[in-house]
Amino acid sequence: MAEARINGFKMHYLDVGTGDPIVFLHGLGGNCYEWEGQMEPFSRQFRVIAPDLRGHGRSDMPQTPTYTPFDHARDVVALLDALGIAKTWVVGLSAGGFVTLALAVHHPDRLRGIVLAATAPMVDADTRAVAERWAEIFRKEGVEAYLSRVTKDIFTLDFFLEHEKEVDHFLETQKHRNFAGIAPSGVGNLGFDVRSELPKIRIPTLAIHGLNDRVVDPAYARRMRQAIPGAEVKLLPDTGHIVNVERPEEFNAAVLEFITKERPLAIP
Repeated sequence: MAEARINGFKMHYLDVGTGDPIVFLHGLGGNCYEWEGQMEPFSRQFRVIAPDLRGHGRSDMPQTPTYTPFDHARDVVALLDALGIAKTWVVGLSAGGFVTLALAVHHPDRLRGIVLAATAPMVDADTRAVAERWAEIFRKEGVEAYLSRVTKDIFTLDFFLEHEKEVDHFLETQKHRNFAGIAPSGVGNLGFDVRSELPKIRIPTLAIHGLNDRVVDPAYARRMRQAIPGAEVKLLPDTGHIVNVERPEEFNAAVLEFITKERPLAIP
């Protein structure tokens, strides 16, 4: 794992492979290792970069009350500058998708295209209710109960029951979360809403969503396809929120097909 000092703090990141760059952005409370199923396959053809966003993983926790998706987006741009990368593909999962949309809205010149996985252009009442339930369980019952509830919410029941090894591995990666560092992003996400900006996005866009997602309504994938000119959508049946973990082969194939597709230089 490498590190770069950007915007006044140390950001840790994985950087493997060579070729055109792809940046993978984890969700709230996650870290770069949630992309384990993507690092090796994509690094065969691309330079794959997966940062720990501020307050997450091994990255520092700047002392500000909130971290909004736009703050994280500025950090990603600063990391690209530090690595000498002019343009990149970005794949963002869940709250990492918020950051990806913030990049598309405010820094489109740094992007070749985006993949929006299990995300939305806003935090609606249903997603807020899920987050509040998690927070309440954490306060009243502790980390183990919280992680148990989160795991049951983000995976489908079939995956939870049939993939014990993968679920246990995911749980183990979450037990050492820095909850104090995650909280500012949780608060900063609540006001996120770029619905009115979507028609202005003019870069290749793919929305991938599991049809059994109980955290973010999969209807948002279709809505983003309708709102973003030229956007594409891939819906995965019998799949929950963490699409890249539940369906790594299908996820990887969809992303690879999208980013290697020949297309016009710009979407009109």
